[in-house]
Amino acid sequence: MIQIRHQIPGRIRLRIPALARNRPLADWIEHELGAVPGVEQATCNPGCASLVVRYGHSRLDPETIRAHLEAIIARPIDPARLTCDPADGRCRSCQRGAQDQTPTLGRILSLVLLAGYLGYVLIREHLLKRPVAQNPLSPTGLIALAGAIPLLRDAWHETFVERRFSLHQFLAFSLVLGILMGEALTAFEIILVLRGGELLEGFVANRSRRAIRRMLALSVKDAWVWVDGQELQVAVAELREGDRVVVRTGEKIPIDGVIEHGEAELNEASISGRSEPVFKQVGDAVFAGGYIERGVIRIRAERVGEATYLARMAALVDASLDQKAPVQQRADELAARLLRLGTLSTLATLVLTRSVERALTVMLVMSCPCSTVLAAATAVSAALHSATRRQMLIKGGVHLERVGTAPCLCFDKTGTLTTETPEVATVIGDDEDALLYWAASAEHHNTHALAHAIVRHAETLGIEPDTCGISEHLLGHGLEARIGEHRVLVGNARMMASGKVSLRRYKAAAEQLIDSGLTAVYVALDGKALGVIGIRHQLRAEVHETLARLRADGVSHIALISGDEPRVAAALAEELGLDSCHGGRLPEDKAEVVRALRAEHGAVVMVGDGVNDALALAEADIGIAMGSGGSEVAIEVADIALADSAMGNLAELRALSRQTLRVADQNYYLAVGTDVAGIALGAAGILSPAMGGLIHVTHTLGILANSSRLLRAH
Repeated sequence: MIQIRHQIPGRIRLRIPALARNRPLADWIEHELGAVPGVEQATCNPGCASLVVRYGHSRLDPETIRAHLEAIIARPIDPARLTCDPADGRCRSCQRGAQDQTPTLGRILSLVLLAGYLGYVLIREHLLKRPVAQNPLSPTGLIALAGAIPLLRDAWHETFVERRFSLHQFLAFSLVLGILMGEALTAFEIILVLRGGELLEGFVANRSRRAIRRMLALSVKDAWVWVDGQELQVAVAELREGDRVVVRTGEKIPIDGVIEHGEAELNEASISGRSEPVFKQVGDAVFAGGYIERGVIRIRAERVGEATYLARMAALVDASLDQKAPVQQRADELAARLLRLGTLSTLATLVLTRSVERALTVMLVMSCPCSTVLAAATAVSAALHSATRRQMLIKGGVHLERVGTAPCLCFDKTGTLTTETPEVATVIGDDEDALLYWAASAEHHNTHALAHAIVRHAETLGIEPDTCGISEHLLGHGLEARIGEHRVLVGNARMMASGKVSLRRYKAAAEQLIDSGLTAVYVALDGKALGVIGIRHQLRAEVHETLARLRADGVSHIALISGDEPRVAAALAEELGLDSCHGGRLPEDKAEVVRALRAEHGAVVMVGDGVNDALALAEADIGIAMGSGGSEVAIEVADIALADSAMGNLAELRALSRQTLRVADQNYYLAVGTDVAGIALGAAGILSPAMGGLIHVTHTLGILANSSRLLRAH
């Protein structure tokens, strides 16, 4: 049964149970559906039985796509029409992520037992000087063969089902031949490297995915529903469309709907990314996840549960993570080269020397993936350790590699380029000190962030406010205070209009402040306007320097993508000299902008900090979360988290990435050089199969020494 799980114009996500862990069917659907006129892209994920289709909505609709799918699934799969490129990571052996790779106790225990037995053998041979039998029927040979079963299974599948030749067959044949010829210990080395790598990769991938889904879940458990003039407590899971939900100060909104009674100031940072509370009244739409800072509202539910905006955003984030194409890592390229070189070298040795032992030596030297795995892995591990010391959390070598080469960089505004702390940028009035005195006196007991900025600025200038005033906060307007016999108004234009205060003298100045990206706050005393205060969020330290370093390092396009009011975002983009600005964007819009920038400029790095950035972070080739005070969701979704939010770390990341790639290349040439030497010595009969293991020891020592230089990188 095909289910439509999410849809927006031009994009649909479906669940197809038959797809679960069925890579051949996934390839068949992608191939056949991709040929349907109007379908731009079809991407299957067998791991979660999902299909994402991008299409021209003017030519197709979801029901037509579902009909095409049903027809495609009903037809038998024609293998002749499918092709499989080992480099695209989509086959059984190339894309293990389509299966559940969570390390089970049994798989971990098997790895521990294999490592333990190998340790026992090495102690027995080298410390106790007692030989260990390595023939096929010995305990060592049988255990090595048992440990190779997963690799043998993959090799069988690729040979007889996928009908292609890859490194797995080469490794499997080398293992079996080595065991049959009494070289079980050499086989152990290969088995341990492969099994350990698969377990580690699976553990990290599944842990991150589970954490993302937990963090995107709505935390509200119960809600108050208005029924016949009374409020009844109901579990959020039991809410239905049409219910009237009451939400008060300090509570989160559990549903999407429209306000039918009351008014409130909402913190919608998790939805829109806007830094300031938004005034909402009867008739306005609200979304699940919004937070009531002040007020009481009654909402008529229009979408509940999985249909809410936050839940749909969570589904989109999950889909974006699923659809990220596997990156062809450097180690894969090196492995492909060694596969060809190893095959040719082994055959050439056998033909020229007619010695099975010499051919086996060459095969064992070339079959072990140490030279490919260690060349990149040790360099990346050292670089990751170096980054961690500088408060940069990088979730994998692929992300470290790509962040240094991406030509396009996108920034969120609040919490990323700017801090969460507002500051007074300018004061306009006939008597600025008097204006600040009355404003600070009125705002002294107010907990709003803008109030703190005004009071802090006044105190910095040595102005002591009157702390004995009585104030009243008016939702969506500002604040009215009584200080002695004086009446002070601080707020927006609506506040001044309600107090019958003329703004004629300061209206143009306020508009200029707004156009320059500032928040305009009027101040009036006893019905007469004193002036206007311009407030902005502080730029993070090193912003200008970091942007200059990024441009010098090869970043060709820097964009601002923000949920803030377009004029505010545009003013900041102009101040920083950015190449493009996209203001007033919701999370879905941010992801669309990322896709458009990728189509125009290539790989995109997105830097953000909030829930509203999560979809864009997942959509980008590399997502970077500013961690200090940032959303846990963004940190979980992102590929890289800057724990201390230092802007300079972005430039340091690119420098570290480039240095890591240079070291990995050096390691590769070192490994290949020793491999070539091993081939020559093995073919000449100078190197025995047992001594072939020394080649890998040489690899390890040289590569570790070279990679350790990255530990000192700073």
